[in-house]
Amino acid sequence: MLSPGNVGELRHAASGKVQLYGWDSATESWHGPDELDCAPGGTSRILTALRRAPGNSWYGAIRFLAPDEPDNRFFALIHDLEDCAVAMIYCDDSKAGPAEIIAVLPAARRSRLRAEFPFEFVAFTGFLRSTNATSGHQLYERMNAALAETGPSDSLIFSITTGLWPDDMGHVLSRCSEAVAMAMLRWAGGLPGDQ
Repeated sequence: MLSPGNVGELRHAASGKVQLYGWDSATESWHGPDELDCAPGGTSRILTALRRAPGNSWYGAIRFLAPDEPDNRFFALIHDLEDCAVAMIYCDDSKAGPAEIIAVLPAARRSRLRAEFPFEFVAFTGFLRSTNATSGHQLYERMNAALAETGPSDSLIFSITTGLWPDDMGHVLSRCSEAVAMAMLRWAGGLPGDQ
């Protein structure tokens, strides 16, 4: 789960904030806002691949090594949309669905964010069976509140952990999700100097 306890050391890079909000589907718990500072560490390979993508989508493998852990391979499917960017991160050889679903709302695009974004994102997570009707409603309400309580100069990251990755390996998924989210934010022009 991409959560404040698992997020690495990042440096402040923007006048606005990067706010992380997350939902853990296994425990049906919400966290956030957690303010992140954004240094480019760990995102360069992913960002390079995103920038080289021929269209507005990218699919590829991401490898993460953690000390004293076996090699972990994930796959990410990332789309750059008009008002946000979304990603699904799959475990190696997973056929059950994504381990993490991420939406990144760059500050530069907040003014054109569709009013129906929270509904559409929650409906999408429900379609993937990552949320049920009850948790989907809670997630929808929390996302609307997050959008209302943050300023237009803030970039937002919404991270949905689906429970398809073992809890004891959550730190590895968190590192992968963090790198993907920061690369997405840079790709979508969400940080000064990255446009």
